[in-house]
Amino acid sequence: MSKRKSFIFIGIFILVSLLNQAQLNAKHSKFLETMVFPVKNIMSHFYDDWGEIRGNGERVHEGIDIRARKGSPIVAIADGRVNTVSFTQSSGYYIAIDHQNGWLSLYVHLNDDINENDNLGGRQTAFADGIYLGAEVIAGQTIGYVGDSGNAEGTVPHVHFEVRYMGKSYDIYDYIKLSWERFERFIKFPKKMGINLF
Repeated sequence: MSKRKSFIFIGIFILVSLLNQAQLNAKHSKFLETMVFPVKNIMSHFYDDWGEIRGNGERVHEGIDIRARKGSPIVAIADGRVNTVSFTQSSGYYIAIDHQNGWLSLYVHLNDDINENDNLGGRQTAFADGIYLGAEVIAGQTIGYVGDSGNAEGTVPHVHFEVRYMGKSYDIYDYIKLSWERFERFIKFPKKMGINLF
């Protein structure tokens, strides 16, 4: 009888775990399927470059580069709280947003130029007004501007866009593509799309 109870307990534990995983997957699917396209520029260009080998074979690219005109607005993909507003030699100016559900979005290589490639802009040309550590942001709110700071200096202006769950980067190209299609439809048919998240 004791073995039978053990098997029943284990069976119930496995069933509950599977149900919790299905609920978790549904929750994350909704988050990813409803995210806003991160660059407010209809001339943006991107492809699935997640996983490409970069830096002379020294590292794997764990994001998607979205190319756009320098200074184009970068927007929050979902509601959240600004987790990081910083600068490093490799990333240049960047922002991270904690979406309070295990997901974090990262926006790297923000603008640092006033004229052409002068590197004189600093924080004023990288970050939007009202963006600071701990600031609450809403989906579609401008948080910064496309550029080429850090090790992207002199390349085509872009934002390295990355989404992490529990600290691990994921390839979300298909979801970015869906958000682009929604953005494109909104630009072409704003009255039919309803709420303006851009």
